[in-house]
Amino acid sequence: MSLRRKFCKPRYLVLLLFALYIFVSRPVPTPAEQRPDQRPPNLNFSSVVQELGHTRSIEPGSLTAVLPVTLTSLTNLLTTLDPLLSPPSCVSKVLLVCPESLLSQARAVVRQAVRSSPEASNHPDVLLYPWPGDPTVAVLHAATQSTTEWMLLLDETGLGAVSARTRDALTCPVTADLPVGPRGVIGSPSNWSCAPPSLETRPALYLLPPFTLPGSLVQGHHENWSDLGRAVSQSREDQLGGVVRSFGDPDFNWCNDGRQYSTPTTDPTLLASSQEDPNSLFVILLPNINDLRFIVPLVCRLHNSALSVKILLYSESRVTSEEDIFSGCQFQYDTIWSTERLVSSMIYDWLDRMGRKADIIFTVSEPATQSLRSEHATIVRIPRQDLEHVHWMGSLSLVEWKNWHVPQLEVNIITQDRPQSLERLLGSLSQARFFGDSVSLRMNMEQSSDLETIRVVDAYQWNHGSVFTHRRVVHGGLLTAVVESWYPHSNDSYGLILEDDIELSPLFYAWIKMGILRYRYGRARNETAQLFGISLYQQKNVELHLEGRKALNPRALFANNHFPYPSTPYLSQVPCSWGAVYFPEHWREFHAYLAERLSELTMELERVVVPDVRSNHWTKSWKKYFIELVYLRGYVMLYPNYPDFLSFSTNHLEVGSHVKDRPKEKLEVFRRPLMDLSVSEQLLLDLPGETLPRWDVLPVLNLTGVLTSLEKIRVVN
Repeated sequence: MSLRRKFCKPRYLVLLLFALYIFVSRPVPTPAEQRPDQRPPNLNFSSVVQELGHTRSIEPGSLTAVLPVTLTSLTNLLTTLDPLLSPPSCVSKVLLVCPESLLSQARAVVRQAVRSSPEASNHPDVLLYPWPGDPTVAVLHAATQSTTEWMLLLDETGLGAVSARTRDALTCPVTADLPVGPRGVIGSPSNWSCAPPSLETRPALYLLPPFTLPGSLVQGHHENWSDLGRAVSQSREDQLGGVVRSFGDPDFNWCNDGRQYSTPTTDPTLLASSQEDPNSLFVILLPNINDLRFIVPLVCRLHNSALSVKILLYSESRVTSEEDIFSGCQFQYDTIWSTERLVSSMIYDWLDRMGRKADIIFTVSEPATQSLRSEHATIVRIPRQDLEHVHWMGSLSLVEWKNWHVPQLEVNIITQDRPQSLERLLGSLSQARFFGDSVSLRMNMEQSSDLETIRVVDAYQWNHGSVFTHRRVVHGGLLTAVVESWYPHSNDSYGLILEDDIELSPLFYAWIKMGILRYRYGRARNETAQLFGISLYQQKNVELHLEGRKALNPRALFANNHFPYPSTPYLSQVPCSWGAVYFPEHWREFHAYLAERLSELTMELERVVVPDVRSNHWTKSWKKYFIELVYLRGYVMLYPNYPDFLSFSTNHLEVGSHVKDRPKEKLEVFRRPLMDLSVSEQLLLDLPGETLPRWDVLPVLNLTGVLTSLEKIRVVN
């Protein structure tokens, strides 16, 4: 036996040396060729896949499911909850996030679901989590409040569209240290696509619900799914944002439903714009880093819309880390250093290197770029002092950007003998931001205007366009003064009508421009002949009830009627006389209607056209006749709907033709707080999905403030 052991040892040593030789002699594999636009991540993805295959399932009771509830999903909530409450499952808690307006209805469904659960005594806890606004933000915020180790994040459809095996894998997932689910965005940031249904496990930039992940990954502040994926990838050496993994899921066309790339993700039926053509080029030309800092929110929004965005800092000599400056938003920029004399030629050279023509060129208005011209691109020049207030422009679609210079606003002021009021109005006009646009000003004085009013008009300096001054030689009265204050010279001319007791927000023009571009020059589905204007003033009362003025709170009205976004702007048949823009076709039609109406050729002046409204008794008001036109044609006006009745105009209710006294309690009824520059970034885009909704989903109020529809207010004349 001892002799045999002596011969065994050398034999095994020879075999070991031979194996070592074979291993060392193997050729080193050449790394796969990497495309320039690919991230260097996912090189170890095979090890991640292998790890997923050998990882154990999480402990029972360690998973929280977060499910948003919207007005449209409420009807199916009982069915949606069923797989989350039924065993076998590791779910210990279900957080339902929904607007406060839906809490009572959601609570009733939860009671029914719990009672009908197979194990009613051992079901997960179901908690209601009120949160206004965007469901994606609501889910991400609610997830930070959970104390369980693992999270299952869902959209309003829950687990309804996945296979039974995928559903089981989501309700009792493996202990992976990154997001795992059946839906995701794959590729690179500059060349991405949605992952088609497949049994193959894939690396992802980010996932979309449903997916699971450790609770520790959602503790930060995230605005959308791509933001969460970016945060996950930055915390990992392999830079994975998630793993797409499914088990025989059908092709239910989620890839084309419009949700996967929305940023922020919101109800797609409310959004007026969708993802842009990635072949479109948006160029930003700024002098230096300091200017770029001002417009970071705009740049981030443009990137999220999938536009190709290129940035050049043409007078920047410093090299600065992107992460130090652009927290939470990554993008690249080029820099050059040149004298003012050479800037234009160097910019042209840089543009030529793009290899394609720019569609939009956004730049600061200064001598260095004043000579810049383009036959193909729309050039938008913004004054430097306005740069920090351009965040709202990120809501514009490419077609709206291309039409930036088409609409022309004419400001029309009507005044008589209130010079102090006029000075206040003109002062607010001087403080307003016009973002480089040319705006004409017309000041209309009554025949009886006093000398001080004439002096104020003569002394006023307007720096944004042409000025025209008009004074009547025969007293016309307020009806004539308003109606004749403006007449459009083209269908791209828009009239802002202002009496002198109005004061404006410095951001009134941003609201006007955003609305006109969306509903007059945006995609065809947002264009309509029913919209006759845009109000700057927020309604807090309805004046047309026969019994007198009644309070109106649009946000509360929409919440009580279960609108998913009570903060939405809305449509109203009431024409605004306290700061509003009127559209050219409708103002011409009003002129024609009023001329015929006052002539009494077709009806007597006392004829009641609109039944049961108080305006029938306003014998000297132009609004009486515009209300008649609105009623006969089924027209509507767009109104803002910001918190606390923040407005872009307010009425100081000065004594005049229709106001004989102004007690304090009456002033409070008509005055509105004005949106100032300090809150512009936070509030101007306090809209569903931070953009103006599609025209056909806006709420509609009739003349007395009752919810109705566009179809119901159409009247055949």
